[in-house]
Amino acid sequence: MDQLVKEIWPETYLSIIGEDQVRYMLATFQSLKNIQEDIQNGDRYFILYENQTPIGYTAYREEPKSLYISKLYLKQSTRGKGYASQVFQWFETLAAGKTLRLNVNKANTRAIAVYEHRGFKQVAACKNPIGQGYIMDDYVYEKDLC
Repeated sequence: MDQLVKEIWPETYLSIIGEDQVRYMLATFQSLKNIQEDIQNGDRYFILYENQTPIGYTAYREEPKSLYISKLYLKQSTRGKGYASQVFQWFETLAAGKTLRLNVNKANTRAIAVYEHRGFKQVAACKNPIGQGYIMDDYVYEKDLC
């Protein structure tokens, strides 16, 4: 999992938040220790495969009225093959009768286009300080499945 994260994150975020913040977030939020803590706190993580090769990962947290998608990352070489759609179909089944929620970096236009194509609507914007002077500047998206 650790190698997968270290491959995907720079592909996704170097052009958006820069090398220093990517390095910080890998060490702070995407580390094996942090993932283990997330799991202990109830988050569910899954490695995504193409045949028997890991190509990405996803995680979610169940909340009383929603299912929060905290992570959905695919290797750049596998994007556009329908894997994200399959994962979203699975999330929609899991969240039947609830709302799907997620945060996305405001500059991650590729992900935003995918979410909007899947029927998510922007419901808020937020800026969350994450330490070392860095800020997560995100939109909040939701899809009501009630």
